[in-house]
Amino acid sequence: MSDFICFAKTSIFFPPRPAAATVDYESEFIFRGKQLAGPVVCPEVDVSYDIGSGFSSYIGWWGCYSTNGGYGENDLYAGLNYSIDNFTIGFGYTVYTYSGAATSEYPNEHELKLIVSYDTSEYLGDFAICPYAAAYYNITYSGTVIEGGLSYSAPITKWLIGENWASIDLAAYVGYADYRGGMSDNGGYVYVGTSADISFAITEYWSMSAGVRYACNNDDDGGFSAIAGKENNVWFGVSTSIGF
Repeated sequence: MSDFICFAKTSIFFPPRPAAATVDYESEFIFRGKQLAGPVVCPEVDVSYDIGSGFSSYIGWWGCYSTNGGYGENDLYAGLNYSIDNFTIGFGYTVYTYSGAATSEYPNEHELKLIVSYDTSEYLGDFAICPYAAAYYNITYSGTVIEGGLSYSAPITKWLIGENWASIDLAAYVGYADYRGGMSDNGGYVYVGTSADISFAITEYWSMSAGVRYACNNDDDGGFSAIAGKENNVWFGVSTSIGF
């Protein structure tokens, strides 16, 4: 499943929608700094519910399928968020399942997630960044992942014409993954990534985005570092989403 980015959990829809259906196309599939497949199509359905008193819950399904049929993944996830002042604390659970040729390389996985993010918009307004820190525990591999990052969404049309229907979304992250024989035979590696997207609200229910990404890792394990041992990746992606 795609990694957490703060502005990815907000909505360009007006008003925000409790459910969304999204389809992404990525020219490479990169997960935590490693290329697992070439071009992929990734549909997702996500539903959230405001419980009240600062609590909200979510549940969803995310798929990832190679355009050549060589890789297939279906993830089910659910979680609970709690917001207090400018902080949001989230706990989640994900089941990763694989199909096609991917089943010979990757067993089904179970993972727990704890994440904390901070909203600086109260102080910085349109120039607010969103920092986050996350910890993941992969039950299947007895492995851990620690990740931190920043994201920023610039409301370009608000600045230019006074109407907030398009933004430039920037993000950067760094992480350390210790899979103990899972994605790495070396016991752990560092990964870094950045992204830049332009997002448009076509209607109050429908949005689109497109952008470029970069990721790398320092794992010299040729069997797991990436396709053909590739450790640096530049790729692009496009997305469309409908809110309900």
